[in-house]
Amino acid sequence: MAFSQHHASPEYGFNDYPSGRYDQYAQYSYDYTNDTYHNDNQGVQYSQPSKDANGNGVQVHSEPVDDDAAPQNIVDINLQDPILAVVFFIGGLSAAVGHHVYYQRLHGSLVTSENQQFWAIRIGAGLALITKCGLVAAVGIAAVQQTWLSLRKRSISINGIDSMFGVMRNLWSFFSTDFLVNAKRLYLLAAVAWLLPIITVITPATLSVKSHVVEDIVDTKVPTYNFSSNDGWGVYGGWGYISGVAPEIARLFTRTYISNSFVPESPPFPDASYNQSFWGPSYKCSKPSEIIKTRNNRTWDYAEYNYTTFEQAFNAEIVAPITERNHSTGPIPLIYKSTAPTDMNNMILIGANGINERWSDDIHNYVVCQLYNTSYSVTMRFDKGIQSIQENSVKYISSQEWNNVRGKSSTALGKGACAPDPEANNATICPTYYMYHYVFQKFLAGTILSNAGGELIFQSDGPTVINAEASQAPFFQSGLTDCPEIWNSSSYQTASGGPLAFQTADKCTGGTLASAIEHLSRNFTYSLLTYSNWRNFTTEVSITVPTAKNFYYYNSRILLLAYSVAVVFTLLCVCVGLVALMKNGYTSSTAFSTVLLTTRNPDLDRLSMGNTLGAQPLPNRISATRLQFGTLRTEGSEPHAGFGMEGTVAPLENVAPKSGMLRKRVTERVVT
Repeated sequence: MAFSQHHASPEYGFNDYPSGRYDQYAQYSYDYTNDTYHNDNQGVQYSQPSKDANGNGVQVHSEPVDDDAAPQNIVDINLQDPILAVVFFIGGLSAAVGHHVYYQRLHGSLVTSENQQFWAIRIGAGLALITKCGLVAAVGIAAVQQTWLSLRKRSISINGIDSMFGVMRNLWSFFSTDFLVNAKRLYLLAAVAWLLPIITVITPATLSVKSHVVEDIVDTKVPTYNFSSNDGWGVYGGWGYISGVAPEIARLFTRTYISNSFVPESPPFPDASYNQSFWGPSYKCSKPSEIIKTRNNRTWDYAEYNYTTFEQAFNAEIVAPITERNHSTGPIPLIYKSTAPTDMNNMILIGANGINERWSDDIHNYVVCQLYNTSYSVTMRFDKGIQSIQENSVKYISSQEWNNVRGKSSTALGKGACAPDPEANNATICPTYYMYHYVFQKFLAGTILSNAGGELIFQSDGPTVINAEASQAPFFQSGLTDCPEIWNSSSYQTASGGPLAFQTADKCTGGTLASAIEHLSRNFTYSLLTYSNWRNFTTEVSITVPTAKNFYYYNSRILLLAYSVAVVFTLLCVCVGLVALMKNGYTSSTAFSTVLLTTRNPDLDRLSMGNTLGAQPLPNRISATRLQFGTLRTEGSEPHAGFGMEGTVAPLENVAPKSGMLRKRVTERVVT
């Protein structure tokens, strides 16, 4: 049954109002059954405290105030906090996306300076901090709404309520059992808020710096060739003919055949590579049958050689001697025979008795090496100062069709430079090419045989035959003796003690005597890059210099995973907060004013006697007291929302606007 109570507005002192309730003394009626207020007059009397004439004490008097102009206690959802939570969430999400985009832009880019690296770290850390602040703030707003919803559902000890209110700033609050048991959702929301700052540690660390070798292009000058300059190359005699090569050229050739490699140049950089193209001499070695097919005509005078064809000359000079040689004790086959007839246009004729199936099925192997002008295209590489050469292209341009007589006197043709010779069908003759052929014919021409005592002898070719022990001959100091055409001869194996004697380091490049001679000639050409008298001949090339540089490396998988987990949990927390907000029906806060207004209760006044400072730790009788937030129905006062002890609190119904229960409350204005 509904009933109403009317209140007058007498003057009371400040402490005369029960439970601090001023509004109950205004002129209104209250329906306890329906929990509603009714104005008895058009103008409501609002109690206003004021001082007396002497300024002593505070008195309350009533004065009519227009109802429409009076402060209104509207039970409604204020959208400020929900909107702020959404803004914080979107801001944090945007910072996370910006963090990813920024690191993605840096990924793989060059670290140009230490200061740039510092700023990359600072910006990344700043974006992570903004993300953390936005997400934690959104969770914090949601936690406030969940706090009041949890307090409405059940009674919780004051110690547990302290933990609920302080959990966002005090880690020890998590150890409250009452908090955990009675406010599990808030407990999880607070845990998320405490764990979110981990992203400020994980995500900035996804950007690191790694060192990689990159190739820089540097245009610089490197040594090159000038075979038109024979400065310092030769030794001359008589009226200026070439009688030999200068010591430095001889030493370069010696170093080449002994090492079975080229003489390295000084590196432009410890680690570098560049392409270089040039022309220079080299030998092309073929089988005699191939030469006979193309050039079987003679190039000599009958006064020099009484042969009508090249085939006849080769058989007489090489085939007959290599097959059998008359010795005082009987026929002794030769192991190796080579000659360079002066009128055969820079050819070296070779025959050997060692079996090499890679070259011929016959027991005898024959080779013709012709001097060519050659086009080279190579890549020079330096690795920690050690040079290697990669041959990209080696093309034989033209054979040197001039004889020994024309080459020996070639310095007079172009004053030492390359020049065409009318007496050699205008073939271009370079003195340097003649001396190149000179060192090779002296090196290759000769005979290897086993004498009557079974010793290996190298017998030089030429007008004066010189016999020497094989080990003393330059030919035996080269890698050519590793070729099967030499060591696979039965006569050599008998003299050397077995087939393994020559197989020392597999120096026979290409596996045949022909390919080994070609390789040796190209190595000698490469060695000439170090010739001191050509140091002023250079060419500009683009050198690739590998350099270790620092680059940004971004591990996007870890950053996206960390932010995704943080964003998903934050979104869930915001949803929990919005649900709590709807169930509460109004926007709550943990501000002092909220605590002040929700603790207007005589029971709490009595509980606080002797402990009004709120000093820690609280006495057990206070901390263990269980409170619940709801509708208070205490004796001597009207029902109102607030904290109360167990048994004195009824559930607080949701009075959100959508419920249609929005109404005005009678309030007081306090004036001083």
